[in-house]
Amino acid sequence: MDMICLDTNVLIAHKRAKVQDKSKTELYRLSTHGYRFAVSSITVYELLRGDNQDEDRYWKTMFADMKILPFDLGCAEQAAKIYKDLKEKGLLIEAEDLLIGATALQHRLTLVSNNRRHFERIDGLLLL
Repeated sequence: MDMICLDTNVLIAHKRAKVQDKSKTELYRLSTHGYRFAVSSITVYELLRGDNQDEDRYWKTMFADMKILPFDLGCAEQAAKIYKDLKEKGLLIEAEDLLIGATALQHRLTLVSNNRRHFERIDGLLLL
């Protein structure tokens, strides 16, 4: 099955959902359709930057079943291109979103996010 890239907010929404509501989350729905998951190393950073060791263990366990996409030179070049384009249009988005979008685009993966408004601004990025 296809691999898709998950935005940070998709993972957070699943974690925050009550046990009885987990099956209503986007992550759960996508898992039932057989998708394989990837996350940007930027998402890993966003989720591990807190100081809660229990949460860190939770996220690391979740990441164990996902491909972690590195933010490498190609991603950096892609991000710079996106930044220049969005700045010229007056449509800049948060740095982390820009970097996650660039990573998905560079790795030719569709991105799943609950923040489509920002990611729709990135030309060529496929959203599910």
